[in-house]
Amino acid sequence: MENLQVVLLILQVVIAVVMILLVLVQKSDGDSLSGIGGGSGGLNSVMSSKSSANFLTRTTMVLVGLFMLNCLVLALISSKLNKSETLEIDKIIKEQTTTPAAPLAPVQVPTSPTK
Repeated sequence: MENLQVVLLILQVVIAVVMILLVLVQKSDGDSLSGIGGGSGGLNSVMSSKSSANFLTRTTMVLVGLFMLNCLVLALISSKLNKSETLEIDKIIKEQTTTPAAPLAPVQVPTSPTK
């Protein structure tokens, strides 16, 4: 179960990075990454601007859905792992409290002779 959690965490980071890049590419202002492909060309030279915007928007929405679903699955896995650990700790505490402790032997204090 912990291996699955690690794989899903790695997938979560990858999805987040790809979503960030897609959002940066979508914006067509000069301060975005849309002109990274060589001036005014880039992604728009392969597809028209409207079809690329629709593709990028749809891809972003799919990634948002995957991101949210992955968050829910990670939360479920984490709660199950924490619940099992809590149950084990409660079991140990219950065993320790139900086991009676050995009674202490009376302590005899040596008396010194009076002068």
